[in-house]
Amino acid sequence: MPAVADSIQPRRRRSPRVFFFLQLVYQITALLCLRHWRSATPWRDLDFFSASFFVLTAVLLAYHIRFNRGILESQEALREASGSTFDPATLRRGSMLAIADLSVFLDYGHWHLTPALRTPGLQITGLLLYGCAVAGLMWTDTRLVRHFQGDLHRRQLMTTGPFAVVRHPRYASLLLAKLGITLLFASVFGWMSLLLSVLLIRRRIRLEEIHLLEIFGPDYPRYTARRARLVPGIY
Repeated sequence: MPAVADSIQPRRRRSPRVFFFLQLVYQITALLCLRHWRSATPWRDLDFFSASFFVLTAVLLAYHIRFNRGILESQEALREASGSTFDPATLRRGSMLAIADLSVFLDYGHWHLTPALRTPGLQITGLLLYGCAVAGLMWTDTRLVRHFQGDLHRRQLMTTGPFAVVRHPRYASLLLAKLGITLLFASVFGWMSLLLSVLLIRRRIRLEEIHLLEIFGPDYPRYTARRARLVPGIY
């Protein structure tokens, strides 16, 4: 899932290769959760929907490899971009949630606890939402990479691009991705994960906005007065 990279804590300096290797290992593990090891058709659950998910995730991973090296090579930038400077607890909880999310793939490939949810209409909707989330993450991360590659002490408040739509476009995209995955893989575990993700991100936003207020001063309240947090015109 796309949130896995956000859950890795930068406790010590990691090379970009190690960082992306961990993401790749996670995706391979998720793929193997679909495999039926003692079957004549071991990949029967690697259907159009699940295969499309892994293709889109591979595109997102390739994008991060190409564009996010600048952040990963700077320990200070990585700590600030990941939020470990003001909220390390969410990173730890996110790591545990990412591991628990493997149950979604096991359910899709083996357990089938909620077969009524596995309908083409819901899965197509989920795939479209996930595709939009991937596009949103790539759009937002393009801006964030430029933001954190410069002098961290002289950076400006971002108010254009995706930040002209909502104050936290990356978190909005991550939640949209979670919703898409939940519909696409038709799992009750996905709904549980989505609920926990909402709670984690609400907490994260509260702490991050305090941090941003300290950095940008009165410019930040003026910005927040004009933009919703996650959903334009709603929240």
